[in-house]
Amino acid sequence: MKWPIGALAAAGIAAGTAAARRKSPAPNRWLGVTVNLPPDAVENDPRLMEAFAELSEDAETRVRPAPGGRGTELAARPRQPVVPGPAGVARRLAGRDPRQPVRSALRDIKSVLETGEVIRTDPPTTGQPTPGGLLLRLATRRAGGEGRL
Repeated sequence: MKWPIGALAAAGIAAGTAAARRKSPAPNRWLGVTVNLPPDAVENDPRLMEAFAELSEDAETRVRPAPGGRGTELAARPRQPVVPGPAGVARRLAGRDPRQPVRSALRDIKSVLETGEVIRTDPPTTGQPTPGGLLLRLATRRAGGEGRL
């Protein structure tokens, strides 16, 4: 089944409008990941110190024990303010949200600490560009910066 371009554009506009109506999270909130390692092992790891040093220009960082003794919580808060409203949604969809590089860096740090390398997914193997494939590519490209679809 072929999707008309107008229907795809309308769906994109509707999704953007719905996202703009949602209550925005606090612009300076902490973004975090939980590493499945004890706090003393994480705090003394030179890879963490190096990664946080690279992130220091873009974000404020902290390390603390995760609730319930379930590993270590790594958190970062972007220094650049987040633009609210429809303009912020447009920046986010375009990949220019200041939270995206911080989220990506936290995921990469977690991956390196737990596995020793940054784990990446394989690209889709579709051979023919289709409207559904276009939506999938757009969603997965956005997920790379956000960490979710």
